Order: sequence, then C-alpha cells, then structure tokens
Amino acid sequence: MPEADTLERPAPAGTAVLRVDRDALLAAVRAVSQTVERRNTIPILSNVMLRAADSFLTICASDLDHWSMRTIDCAGAKIDTTVEADRLITAIDTLRPGAVDISHADGALTIKQGRSSRKLMTIPSTEFPMPKPLAHATSFTIDAAPLLKILDTARIAVSTEEIRYYLCGVFLQIEGDKLVAAATDGHRVVQVKHPAPAGAAGMGDSIIGTKAVNLICRFLADADAGAQVELSISDKFYRVGTGRANIEGKLVDGTFPDYRRVLRDQHDAHMTIQSAEFDRTIRAAGCASDGKTRGVRMDLSRNHCEASATAQDGSRSVEPMDGSYDGPTIAVGVNAMYAQSIAKMFGPTPTLQLGFAGEAAVIVITSDDRPGVTAGVMPMRA
Repeated sequence: MPEADTLERPAPAGTAVLRVDRDALLAAVRAVSQTVERRNTIPILSNVMLRAADSFLTICASDLDHWSMRTIDCAGAKIDTTVEADRLITAIDTLRPGAVDISHADGALTIKQGRSSRKLMTIPSTEFPMPKPLAHATSFTIDAAPLLKILDTARIAVSTEEIRYYLCGVFLQIEGDKLVAAATDGHRVVQVKHPAPAGAAGMGDSIIGTKAVNLICRFLADADAGAQVELSISDKFYRVGTGRANIEGKLVDGTFPDYRRVLRDQHDAHMTIQSAEFDRTIRAAGCASDGKTRGVRMDLSRNHCEASATAQDGSRSVEPMDGSYDGPTIAVGVNAMYAQSIAKMFGPTPTLQLGFAGEAAVIVITSDDRPGVTAGVMPMRA
C-alpha cells in the first residue's frame, strides 16, 4: 500500500509547490464561499483569494460589502492569486483525504494528489477587493453560543422589503448593562436582551444587514463548543472573529425606528397558553382563511377562548384555545403566519404570556423560559 501523504512529508524535489491538507482546505473554501453571490457581473467576485506565506494559507471571499476569511496550516511555496470558488470546491471535493500539492504558474493553479491533477485558470489577486482596516471600533469578547442565540432569535422578524432597507437587518445597541438585539418587519417585532460583555459599553447603535446576520449565524454555528469570538463595531463596519476565521463588512447606513413604543409593559388583559397549543390553534383556524391575508380572529373572555377564520368563498374554521384568559371580553385579529412564527421562535414547550392593551394594540408575547425575549405581533381587523 502506498504511503499516505501528510503535511510533514516533503513535496517532490525540484517543484515549487504549496502543500495543504485536503479536508482543511475544502472546509475553509466552502465556508468563505457562502459570501460569494451566485450571479456576478464582476468576474473577480466569483473568485476566492488564496494567499500563502509563513506556513499559513489565507482564503478570502467577498461581495464588496462582506468579507469572509479562513486561515489554515500549509507548507512550501508562497501563493498569491484568485480562483473561481465553485470550480475550486469541485476540484478539491473530488480528491481523496490527505495532502494535496498546489502550484501557481502562467495564470493557472495546478492541484495535484498522486496521479490526479486539476488545472484552474486564475485572476491576479491585485484585482481582488480587500476590506479597509477597522478604525475607531468598540471590541469585546463574547461566547459564540449566546451570540448565536441572540441573532438567531432576532432575525425571525427581519424585513425582506428592500425599500425599507433600515429594517433589513438586526439592530444592536447597549442599553445600561444589557446588549440588546431587535428586528421588525412592520408586522412582527422581536427584542432580545443579554448581559453586556465587558468592554461593550462604548458600542454605538448599529444595524447588521440580513446577509451579514446569516453569515455570522453560520459562522457561529460552526464554532467549537465553548468558543469565544471577538465582536468589533465601528460607525460603518463590523467584524466577528476567532483568530483564524473572521467575517467583516459594512453596516446598514440608516436609522432604526423606535420599536419600543409598541412593546408596552402595561396591559389590560393577559392570556397564558402553551406555545405548541397556540401554534396548533392558530394553524387550525387559519386553514379556512383567505390565502392573501391569512387572518385569524381570537375571541377571548374569561370563560371562552377560541380562534376562527372565514374566507370570501364561505369557508369557515373554529378552534377552541386551551389557555387561561384574564381581562375584558375582546376580539382581536392576527396574521396566522406571523403569529405561528413567533410561537415557533419560543419553541413548543414554553408557556407563553400574551399581553393585550386593546383590540388595536400590538399583542406582546413573552415566556418565563426565555426571560430576555419579548415579541410583538401587529393586530389585524378581526
């Protein structure tokens, strides 16, 4: 059986090659390529940059607004070029685990492993857009797991309407001793509070865009258990890093609305119901609603709670709600899809507390299982 290649085993004599581990390279290229837009009119933005020096290979991808970087161990020659991301992934993925040799000459990148060979054309790295240094930023360290939970919870309410670009992201700010994340699409609002890490006090209000939030969440999900990340925020840029991996980019240039006005603390009525039961009854009642509005009416009194929906063609659905209600008799409408999304955000097991301040006020939803999370659903005409 032939001897397996490793990074420690020298490359063939007389060749200026870079030796890297295939699995490490594949994982790094796949991770950064999530930043690459699939439809590009600028060829260099379809490429990832490969820069090897001092026994480290840095892989970087960009869409001009965000940059993802990974650094892995290597041995051998220096390389500084760019190559198409999709082709590189396929070329590496079809090789066997172990060491691979990479060389760059005459505008082409050659990847070899045993008798297998791949030749990919390159674009000079001088054309690749690199991020500007992060100046005057507030930096602090936070555990990856809670930061993921904060962003993943808030992004449920991020808007997809690009005309209101300032809602297309998660709003971050420091409020007293709390790190606060919020998002709203005008139909839902979610606020998450977490103890502010040391060093975060000087952070200014910022909006991290939807794509950046998604990239950061994937990045944090891949982090090792117990890992910490450094979060840096300046007036226009952000960066999240763990030493050998980081994501950075531009913040949304806009002013986030005062969402706290609708998240009232005082309510005239309260309802307590299990999250799974709330989700089930809204879904059951919504089966007969019109597809466009997805409106569900909740009729609530101390002795009777039910959800119902009707459609223009005469369809109707009524479902009792197994919850307890305290307050005056009211009838309030909600969008079934938005209400269910909030229930799913809390999970199936928690008990939800719904606060009502009248039929036209936002329904505020909290849970003792998630003390830092407050959500709101805008009412519809019942």
